[in-house]
Amino acid sequence: MIIEPSNYTYETMPDYTDAVDGAVEIPVTGEEMEIRYAHEVVYDEAHNLHLEIFTPFQMAHPERTWPCITFIQGSAWMKQYVYQKVGMIARLAQRGYVVAIVEYRHSGIAHFPAQIIDAKNAVRFLRAHAEEYKLNPSQMFLMGDSSGGQVSSVAGMTAKSGKLDEPINEESCEVCGIIDLYGAVDVTLPYGYPITLNHQKPDSPEGMLMGYDITEHLEEAKAACSKTYVNEDFPPMLIAHGTKDTMVFCQQSVDLYHALKDAGKDVQLYLLRGADHGGAAFWTEEMITVYDNFFKKCLGE
Repeated sequence: MIIEPSNYTYETMPDYTDAVDGAVEIPVTGEEMEIRYAHEVVYDEAHNLHLEIFTPFQMAHPERTWPCITFIQGSAWMKQYVYQKVGMIARLAQRGYVVAIVEYRHSGIAHFPAQIIDAKNAVRFLRAHAEEYKLNPSQMFLMGDSSGGQVSSVAGMTAKSGKLDEPINEESCEVCGIIDLYGAVDVTLPYGYPITLNHQKPDSPEGMLMGYDITEHLEEAKAACSKTYVNEDFPPMLIAHGTKDTMVFCQQSVDLYHALKDAGKDVQLYLLRGADHGGAAFWTEEMITVYDNFFKKCLGE
């Protein structure tokens, strides 16, 4: 087969049709999912904060846009290693979602509610750059694990109220749904962190987040607890927690679930029997399907 050089496009490029003895042909449809990765995208120049953005791409639909998940990586509110779950995140993106992992101001440089503010501003940045990252700005979600579960839930629950907010632009930070994975959602719960021996003290993870001894400021610390905001106007929530979590007591998620149910909110709770704090149990095909179905339900699909 011989072709002359030309300004070919994919549509005009001739298909190679010569028979090749011994070659195996595998047909493609153009529907195959590619994931494109944008590294260290600055979303807040004032605080030099970044996003790791994963965008699906299909050859047959190059201009297609996708729902977007803003993912808050857990770190006990300390400096995050945002690359920890990129393999898992890519699998979620493979289901047809733009996923952006958020770097927030950690507790060593800023106390609560800086982390909530940053999560909301990440959503705003993504909306403002929807065309660039091929996302649908009307189909936004918040998701996080551990301390990121607390950040994503509080950010999503207060997005419409103007509470805990310092906008970086005029975009909305509202979302269509929230997923909280084994979230540290109640810093006031006695013994809420089983292996944290200095629980609620100023040098504990939760104490560093708040900037004080929580036992001496319980009422004030409720501002960081997700169940404080159950009567706000916010979208459906999905909670998942391991029943043998050694770092964040499962009771935190159970209490939040009951508070949401009592407030008449749309909430689902998944208890992973025997699971510890995170790990592969939360990223099986079964659980990724649970998350995928939740997002689709929120979008009315």
